Amino acid sequence: LEEALTHKSTKQALNNERLEFLGDAVMDLLVAEYLFKKFSKIAEGDMSKLRAALVNEKSFANMSRRLKMGEFLRLSQAEENNGGREKDSILSDAFEAVMGAIYLEAGLDKVREISITLLELCYPQIDFAHLEKDYKTALQEVTQATLGVI
Repeated sequence: LEEALTHKSTKQALNNERLEFLGDAVMDLLVAEYLFKKFSKIAEGDMSKLRAALVNEKSFANMSRRLKMGEFLRLSQAEENNGGREKDSILSDAFEAVMGAIYLEAGLDKVREISITLLELCYPQIDFAHLEKDYKTALQEVTQATLGVI
C-alpha cells in the first residue's frame, strides 16, 4: 500500500509506477467482464465504448476521490505545492496502483469485489447518456466514415 501511494516525484527507490501498470490491466479486464455480464444484448463495439468511458484517467480519478486517496499520497514538496493531491493524473495513477497492489496481495476476486462496488457507487447509471464522452473515439469514427482513414 505504501508503494502504491508513493508518487514518482518523491524520488524513492519504490514508487507506484509498476503497480499502476498492473492495476490498469486488472481494471481493464474487470470492467470488460462487468460490462459483458451486465449488458448481454449490447454489441462488442458499444461495450468497447462503455469500457473506454469507465477505464480512463477521469473515471479513475473520480473513484480515487471517492476513497479520499489524495489525503494519503506520498508526494514531493514540489508536487504538494502544485496541488498534486487533486490532480486527475496523480489520483488516477494512485487508484490503478492500489488496485494492482490489492490484486497482488488478495487476488482477483477481492479486486473485483472492491472495484465493482466502487464503480457502481460512482456510476449508478452506466449507459451512453450518463458517462463521459470518448471524444477521441468519436473523432476517429467520423474521420473513418467521411475520409476513409483515422
